[in-house]
Amino acid sequence: MPSTWWTEDRTETLKRLWASGSFSFSQIAGQMDITRNAVIGKAHRLGFNGRVYGNTKRTPEQIEAAKRRKAERRNERRRTERVHMVRPTINLEALRCVEVVPLHKSLLELGPADCRYPYGEGPYTFCGHPQLEGHSYCGPHFGLSARREQS
Repeated sequence: MPSTWWTEDRTETLKRLWASGSFSFSQIAGQMDITRNAVIGKAHRLGFNGRVYGNTKRTPEQIEAAKRRKAERRNERRRTERVHMVRPTINLEALRCVEVVPLHKSLLELGPADCRYPYGEGPYTFCGHPQLEGHSYCGPHFGLSARREQS
């Protein structure tokens, strides 16, 4: 079924704007008050090829230089990402809660209303005391975690 939106006039407008070489698909779409994808689809159906800007022939040296720059940018991003992945050291003494003796329940032993405050370095056990209403931890552990968030 042919599109009723793409009249001869609109198609000619698209062809004229494209032929001028001054407008991107987004700019053409803005002028015609339609979506960019509609313009791209129609241009594809009309057989428009990609635009050529200036001299696109590159020498092998230029191609190799571009590859090196791309690899350098990728490596720089990786170095930056590694810096952000470093774990901060945590003072474990400050995380102790002397107000409650944990029941050390395993994950499978936890009930829906049991405190999920973790203990150990793995395999983890959990506090297991009744949760504070509306929270995942019992009262003392909730107070401990709320103090940590504020600091």
